[in-house]
Amino acid sequence: MSIFRGIATSLLSFILFLTLAVFSIAFMLQGTVLNYNFVSDQVDTLPIADIARDFGDELITSELTQDMPFAKDVALNVLEREEPWIKDQLKDAMDGGYDYLLGDTETLYIVIPLSELKADLQTSLWDEARVYLQQELAGKSEPEISRYLQDIVSQIPSDLMPPELATLPRDVRNLAVEQYLRDFAGLNSVIGLPPEITASVEESARQYFDAFLEDFIDEIPDTYTIDESSLGSETMDAISTARTAVGYFQTYYPWMIVLMVVLAALIFVTNMNIRATARALGINLCIFGGLDLIGIIVVKVVKPFHFITDAFDVPDTLSSWAEGVANDVTSVALPLAIGLLVVGVALLVVSFVVKPKATREAGV
Repeated sequence: MSIFRGIATSLLSFILFLTLAVFSIAFMLQGTVLNYNFVSDQVDTLPIADIARDFGDELITSELTQDMPFAKDVALNVLEREEPWIKDQLKDAMDGGYDYLLGDTETLYIVIPLSELKADLQTSLWDEARVYLQQELAGKSEPEISRYLQDIVSQIPSDLMPPELATLPRDVRNLAVEQYLRDFAGLNSVIGLPPEITASVEESARQYFDAFLEDFIDEIPDTYTIDESSLGSETMDAISTARTAVGYFQTYYPWMIVLMVVLAALIFVTNMNIRATARALGINLCIFGGLDLIGIIVVKVVKPFHFITDAFDVPDTLSSWAEGVANDVTSVALPLAIGLLVVGVALLVVSFVVKPKATREAGV
């Protein structure tokens, strides 16, 4: 009889161990991926501007007009300035996405307003261009300033120059543009050119800048909508599948706790002995909690994203953020691992403290 009892206890303990493994994963998902507040906090720490500087050279350069290749850094500065707004829009979009994913709404419909961004872009870009130029020229000597500005001038096609300058010698024309850039950056004038020349440059530069921005901003819609029509059928099928899976997850997540309680009760019924039950459950919880805790410590200490960085040439900014996310994920799983280990140790202590049935009957 004791052999069958031992086999039944071992089988139930094994099933309990597997259930604990599944539950620990579910517990982590419930506290991270399926938790809007957790994901929102990760968005707050996401260094969008820094990542854009690491990844965005080719992307931003390809989107900018070839007439203004030096505007890449200005665009990145504007992105940094707009980063709080971008994060707010991301979180608002996530909020609507979670409503659909968790079954709170029946249709996916997310609207991101862009009118505020459009209204702010023209002023922002102009101001950021001025700030950028001031920062680039700060601390430079006069010859260095002149070389830097002439390098910018050389990137401007001659057919974009004001008609008033077209007939001027190239060196005079370049000096006129340099003088405008000096005035734009708030530097003292060192080139004595007639006002009729410098004035035409100033007027043409702002007109060109405004026209360029108007064409760019006009292409931005007042709102951006994320719904079934914009995502396409394949993407919506994948999202619908994920929504169904999350629905099942939410339905059966509480039942895993019930299953573990039932398994513990069955172990007790099988043995009809507190000592044996406490020992079986204690060993189970200690092994699982210990392994879980060791895994969490390894992730925190080893920081596996360093290996990914080296293998795939991932920028340090993204790697550092990913390591922070991994650390936060393990912090969510840590209380469960510690709790299971503590309960397991307590049950083992109980199994040694409680006297065997034969000893109690003998009055020892």
